[in-house]
Amino acid sequence: MKNSTILQNSIIMEQPTDENACGESEVLPPSSTSNLREPHQSAPPDFENSGNPHSELEEEDLDGDKQGVEKEKIESDSNSEQIDTPFDPTKIKIDTKEPSLDVIMSRIRHNEIDLNPDFQRNPNIWDNKHKSRLIESLLLRIPLPVFYMAADKDDNWQVVDGLQRLDAMKNFILDKSFSLRGLEYLNQFEKKSYDELPQPMKRRINETQISCHIIDPGTPSEVMFNIFKRINTGGKPLSLQEIRHALYPGKARDLINDLADSDEFKKATDHSVNSKRMADRECVLRFAAFYSKKLSTYNGDLDGFLSKFMKDLNENYNQYTNLSNDFKRVMKLAIALFGDEAFRKPKISKGTVRSPINKPLFESWSVNLAHIPETQYELLIERKKKLIDNFHLLIKDEKFFESISLGTQTINKVQTRFGRIKELIVEVLK
Repeated sequence: MKNSTILQNSIIMEQPTDENACGESEVLPPSSTSNLREPHQSAPPDFENSGNPHSELEEEDLDGDKQGVEKEKIESDSNSEQIDTPFDPTKIKIDTKEPSLDVIMSRIRHNEIDLNPDFQRNPNIWDNKHKSRLIESLLLRIPLPVFYMAADKDDNWQVVDGLQRLDAMKNFILDKSFSLRGLEYLNQFEKKSYDELPQPMKRRINETQISCHIIDPGTPSEVMFNIFKRINTGGKPLSLQEIRHALYPGKARDLINDLADSDEFKKATDHSVNSKRMADRECVLRFAAFYSKKLSTYNGDLDGFLSKFMKDLNENYNQYTNLSNDFKRVMKLAIALFGDEAFRKPKISKGTVRSPINKPLFESWSVNLAHIPETQYELLIERKKKLIDNFHLLIKDEKFFESISLGTQTINKVQTRFGRIKELIVEVLK
């Protein structure tokens, strides 16, 4: 009982709540050993499928590349909490300018437009034919779609929307890295470089006016986040983590990057989380936010919760000096307990395909493990078979399974999974 008491006192979180018929919240009673017995509910639907029981889709980017994490089903049912966090539209500060392309190229030459911000993927992904058609549009005086930029305090711009187009024009005009190919109408300019075009055509390109919406640096970060989500409409829109990465440069971003690149994280996730769309950074950030903040501060808006934490981490970095060591310590413990099955839904039978990393399991397991005193590590590792067996029983509980599979970001689901995993650990350490 002594070990259990220490753990209960060390894990700082609230008991899960459930809603009664009147819509009021009532505190669920503490767990007993009966919670870990075979549940009477029917098995979760995914466990009744023939073949692979983990039938959830793995996250993919728009190229179809697997991200190594399970796709979260964040849509909520009719009983879930409704998220409604409007912001004041008067705080949106966007200026519209129409500089000539010559002015845009001058800004690029002087490094006043960042065409390779670290939150964007490789800008140079268009082939020469695609780029040539864009230049042909300029020569035909066809207006281009609007560009969006985010200005900093020195009026330097980051490209929010329009990166591929700007990069193609830079390649042709400044870099002179390709000649026109595959033109549809202006065949007389086929295979011509920028320097080989007649002067009137070069002037036509340079005098083309570009419509740019410039997001003012005074725009509040939460408003900026919504703007990024709404207007990043290119062929490969940014993920939410990439947007957070763009909006919160500084020590917070550097720390999240370092931990995602750490050997401890990569080993705990068996090198399976793809960094291309920053799924690895989101996992780290979710741990950091839920570990550092009381669960009662979570209001059901995961995007807002993570963004506010990154802002707070930047502003109060010295208050989080233990975060890096605690994270790495937990990753090592997870490896010792679960091996290459850490943070995944367990296999039901031998031969089934291993499930991808489940982000709700990652945050709830890692945070609960982080609150365990190091003096209890040896005991927990000695009893890891019981821990794993009890987790296999817990995963069959319908309510818990839903908390990591469907509507995963609601207050109720977050509290359920955190609470049940805490109870499981306490039971194992008795």
